[in-house]
Amino acid sequence: MGFIGALVSVCKAMPVLERLVCSLADAVREAKAKSRYEAKLDHIDSALDAFILPDGGVEQRRDADQAPTVPPSGTGRT
Repeated sequence: MGFIGALVSVCKAMPVLERLVCSLADAVREAKAKSRYEAKLDHIDSALDAFILPDGGVEQRRDADQAPTVPPSGTGRT
């Protein structure tokens, strides 16, 4: 505990060192967050890979290219 107290008192005496220590702590925190984020993305990618079709294609409805079955609307008025 003595080392940490001495470090804190030196950092308070010299603001430049305090900013350096804070920036190092922020960099470490950001690196950890980025690694967690990448791990989550890898997990999502592996979960999606489990549900991809074996031939790598995408299923499409057979009637997707046909004309709509809705009758034309409106009455002709003069």
